[in-house]
Amino acid sequence: MLKKSTSLTMLACLPLILVSCGIIEEMGEGSLTTREQEETALTQPTVVRPANTLSSNRPLTDTEDVEYPPISIYISPHGSDENHGSSREQAFASVKQGLESARAGEVVLISEGVYHEGIELEGLIGPIIIIGEGDVIFDGDRKIRIGIWCENCSNITFDNLTFRNYTDVGIGVYLSDQIVMRNLTLHNNGFAVQLVDWEFEGYGIMVDVSSNILVENNMVFENGPNPQIIPDFIMGTGINIYGCTHSQMMYNQVYNNIGGTLVEDSVDVLVEGNEIWGNDLDASIDEWWDGGLWIDGGHDIVARNNSFHDNLGPGIEVSNEDNQEVYGYVLENNISTGNYFGIYVWNFGTNDFPDESILKMVGNIFENNSQQDIMITDWECPPDDPCG
Repeated sequence: MLKKSTSLTMLACLPLILVSCGIIEEMGEGSLTTREQEETALTQPTVVRPANTLSSNRPLTDTEDVEYPPISIYISPHGSDENHGSSREQAFASVKQGLESARAGEVVLISEGVYHEGIELEGLIGPIIIIGEGDVIFDGDRKIRIGIWCENCSNITFDNLTFRNYTDVGIGVYLSDQIVMRNLTLHNNGFAVQLVDWEFEGYGIMVDVSSNILVENNMVFENGPNPQIIPDFIMGTGINIYGCTHSQMMYNQVYNNIGGTLVEDSVDVLVEGNEIWGNDLDASIDEWWDGGLWIDGGHDIVARNNSFHDNLGPGIEVSNEDNQEVYGYVLENNISTGNYFGIYVWNFGTNDFPDESILKMVGNIFENNSQQDIMITDWECPPDDPCG
């Protein structure tokens, strides 16, 4: 059984996927209705930063100095949904209420605390910035299915939020454009998938059929099915990017998940500066492997300057599972060491690396992996008559 993503089943539920598939009542409180975009001009930018700075072991980027417009909506555990939300003293109590009030050009500040909510954002149009102050935790209480689900959204930023204990997905983006997810922490999500009809496998971050996505500087750990499901073997994914265009996954730390990261059937994607380690990628009982980074299908995908180490499976996996006309894969200056395999390449019609028009390799290091540094196979060739 090979890992597949969600879109085939999800497309059957369009155009109102969250209603027709019954997710609204299953996610718990916090669903939002569709709203029309308001023409709200941005005011003079000021610098807004989370109260807790990045820890020393997290990759530092210039996102710490991102300038945001002034705060216009406040949310606090000590607030009230009877308030108007325009000041700290008049803060809303629930994230649901605050985001229902958000309009284009506004910044929503969520104060430190724990919020036991599942939020559905349907057709939310920005620019809207949703930023946490201090330790802002969305907790699914091990029963809410999804932390935040953003469908048909545009120009939305999520910054400095934590998602934990959601059965299916920490944060998900679907059919959306210009979405930023930065400085997020996602752990212990996707441990007991409920949306089985959608072929969910358990995700920290899930991005599906979307464009212009930035997933940056996040910590993603201990997500995925627990316990794993046998014989219908299911692996989770720390960061899942499926069917996307013009997107970036940069400077994230992804570790100790059941499953790694996936870029599948996507076009023009950059994977750069990530550290991916200690993930359980071993589905060999079901005759397949997950990857620290698994690239499959699509074209023009670049992975550079990433570190893969101590994963229970391939640090990097590159495949053509569905025999697509793939091209433009580039692996550059990646280090893959201490894994079961440094790199695993399969189903390109050869037992050597495919042509450079398909996969270009520059300056990568594959060494000190426990089983093989480089493993290349073609599953369509029988063992007694190998390709070559």
